[in-house]
Amino acid sequence: MSGFTPSNGSKLFIGPSIDIDTIDAVDDLSGLAFTEIKGLKDLGSFGDEATSITSNQLGNSRTLKAKGTKDAGTPSFVVDLKDGDPGQEAAIAAAATNFDYAFYIEYPNKKTATGTNGKRYFAGQVMSCRENPGAANNAITMNINVGINTPIYRVAAT
Repeated sequence: MSGFTPSNGSKLFIGPSIDIDTIDAVDDLSGLAFTEIKGLKDLGSFGDEATSITSNQLGNSRTLKAKGTKDAGTPSFVVDLKDGDPGQEAAIAAAATNFDYAFYIEYPNKKTATGTNGKRYFAGQVMSCRENPGAANNAITMNINVGINTPIYRVAAT
């Protein structure tokens, strides 16, 4: 295996609506039923980033910083539009609600032929499913924006 993981071969899955107050570990998400969202082109970026808390100190003319609340982001998952795809239809239906939904991303990074790929589990609200017809000679895409409301639970490849 090379010294990095190519993104080609990655997959995105959507699960059922879930009460995020009941999620304490990856096991609370990994046992759910998921549907692949087909046509995936781009996973965007996600993961915790602390909000900056600042204090402007007069005596030393310095702005001090501390970590505040964490935000896992609102990635924009870009897919080729596929009418009738069960995963895309589930995302569109989720966007019409105010509920959190379970998701996971699977990376193509198993370490042996019999190993398992790494996964990233999380839950969040589908903020929008915007179609982008683009210009001539472009595939019509849809941006599925998910406001992540839980930590990202990492399952390592084996």
